[in-house]
This record gives sequence, structure tokens and C-alpha cells, in this order.
Amino acid sequence: MHQVFMKRAVELAKKSLGFTSPNPVVGAVIVKGGEIVAEGYHKKAGDEHAEIIAMRELMKKTGLVTVDFDPSLFENATLYVTLEPCSHNGKTAPCSRAIVAAGFKKIYIGMKDPFSKVNGRGIAFLKKNGIEVKVLKVGTELANEIRDLNQPFVKWATMGLPYLIMKAGMSLDGKIATASGESKWITGEKARKDSRRERSLCDAVLVGSGTVVADDPELAPTGIYKKKNLLRIIIDPKLKLPLSKQIFRDGNVIVLCSKLASKANLEKFKRAGVKVKSFGSDIVPIKTALKYLGKIGVQSVFVEGGSGVHGHIHDAFLRDKSLIDRVLFYQSPKIIGGDKSLSVVGGVGLSKLSSLKTLEEVNYEVLDDDLRISGVFNSY
Repeated sequence: MHQVFMKRAVELAKKSLGFTSPNPVVGAVIVKGGEIVAEGYHKKAGDEHAEIIAMRELMKKTGLVTVDFDPSLFENATLYVTLEPCSHNGKTAPCSRAIVAAGFKKIYIGMKDPFSKVNGRGIAFLKKNGIEVKVLKVGTELANEIRDLNQPFVKWATMGLPYLIMKAGMSLDGKIATASGESKWITGEKARKDSRRERSLCDAVLVGSGTVVADDPELAPTGIYKKKNLLRIIIDPKLKLPLSKQIFRDGNVIVLCSKLASKANLEKFKRAGVKVKSFGSDIVPIKTALKYLGKIGVQSVFVEGGSGVHGHIHDAFLRDKSLIDRVLFYQSPKIIGGDKSLSVVGGVGLSKLSSLKTLEEVNYEVLDDDLRISGVFNSY
């Protein structure tokens, strides 16, 4: 039954995927007499955490409207939560203290929180105050499922780098545009809709200046994520983009440039109120750029650039295998051909096949006529 209760907590956590960053997704259930009597999940950063929401739900069901938690309600209850309760003051008070105050005697935890301000401190506090704590064994199927929910958070918390997804829509022969630059549309509507949903789950979307010039993309979140504050990032080494493009429609954009950007262009972007991050090299160094994004709280980046940006990032990945974490390609049963038509990944590439890193956990899904291919290079 412990597995059943924890799986329910996992299902609750999934409801907030794409909404909680920079916080992780978390679900919680409270069990009494072998039955779930209350449940909750963290909905967005700044809101109460999953454990507190579940505790308040139980109080509400019993007619209690007090601010403090009544220990008579919780002393015979067991709490199941997918992530270690926090032990520090952030936008909310520490959940571990509330759990102790409520009088719980037993708690099951899906995984330890890797964030430096928690990282076992919540568990230690609960144990110190007489609560029996059980943590799922690392590597079990359920523990892996819980960890998979928060891959971007885990990477960011442990490495200071955002989780990077490389996405592309391409033809059967690996082309993303014809020799003349035409690319709309290679894949079908169902594949494009799925791609927009995947983009919307992330904190940021990254493209190159070439994509902005060729397609003038909006790069907006869609569906239930439509009101989400999705950051738009552009690699524009010389700051040559016209500010009339859709991507500059508001201030939620960052342009990454190199030292080759002229003072006049830097001043033009500054006057327009566009945030620019300049790097002191001839190119935008990918790992340094990702470290910068991690420092400002970006936990996941959806890369849907063209051949040049994909190649630039992939070349950096060949030197540091921590940079690309997931690949998401949509392949259409069409052949474009041509030596001058654009390949999905440009750059220098590999000289030896022995240097390849193979995707793992590869999944194939048919979306009308297109094939969705997803796999990971790194798991955290």
C-alpha cells in the first residue's frame, strides 16, 4: 500500500509540471486508517507547498479553520510526499517545522532534496523531533520516476546549469530547410502542437539570430501555459537583429552577444530596453552562457534554433557531455535533398565515431505522418 500512496503523490505532482520553477514539482497525500484522507500539490512558486496544502485540506474537511495545525488530526496519520520537506525560510515557512508541529509520527519521502539549503536537513530535523522517516531506496522504479519529474531542478541544484533540450523538425534525410531557406512546414500540425507544448514546459526557449531573421517566430507558450512568463533567449554575436521582430515584443527577452558587437549596436539595444549579456570572446561560449542562465534561475532551456545554433551547441557538447541533456526530433517522411539545403545539426561535428555518445531511454511515437524521437544523454 505504501507504493500505492506514493504513486498517488506522484500523480498529483505531475499536475504542476511546467508551472513551479524555480521550485520542483511535489505531491503529497495524508493517510489515516489505510485510506487517503487529504492530498495536495505545489502549484507555483510562492504558493504553499504540497504538504501544507494537504494538511489544510484535512483541517477543512473536519471543519477546522484555525491557522495552527491541530495535532489531534495528524498524530495517527502518515504523510507521503514525493520530495524531502524544506527546512529553510524562503517564500514560505519551513514545511518540516509545520509537520513536526502538526504531530505526525511517520512520513514517507520519495527522494532527498538536492538543493543546498535542504539536502538532508529536512529529514534530519524530522528525525530529531521523533518522526519516523522512510526514504525510497535510490534506483528503484518508483524512486526513478520521482527523480525524472524534476530533472531540470536536480541538474540546476547540483551543477548550477540549466537542463538543455535540443529540438528540431526535419525531413527524412535530416534537413530543416531547403537551399533557399524555406522551412515552413516540414512537419505536420500534430508534431508542431506537441513541440509547442514541450517548449511551454520549460523556463526558456533559445534560438539564433538566423532563425529570427528567417522565420520571425513568436516563441510563445501555448495552451494551459499561455500566461506563463517564458523567457526568450537569442544568440546574436554582433547584435545585428532588427528590433522590429516579434521576439522583441516585450521585455522578457535576453540577447547573448560576443565582443564583436559594436558599441553602436550595444547602445541601440540598451536604448530599446533589451537586456544584453556580452561575452568577451569572438563567439558566445555555450557553457559560460548556460552558467549565466543558471545563476539567474533558469532551470530548463528549449533550444529550437537552426543548423548553426544546433551545431554550435553540439560542438560544445562534444567537449563537455553535461551540456545537452535531452534530444527531441520530429521527423517527416519527406526528402529534401541538396548539398546546400540545411542539415539539422551544423558546426564542426565529429571526426571519429568512437567519440559518439548514444542517446538512452529512446522513445518513438507516431504523430500522424511524422515520427517523434525523444531520448536523453544525461539523467540526474
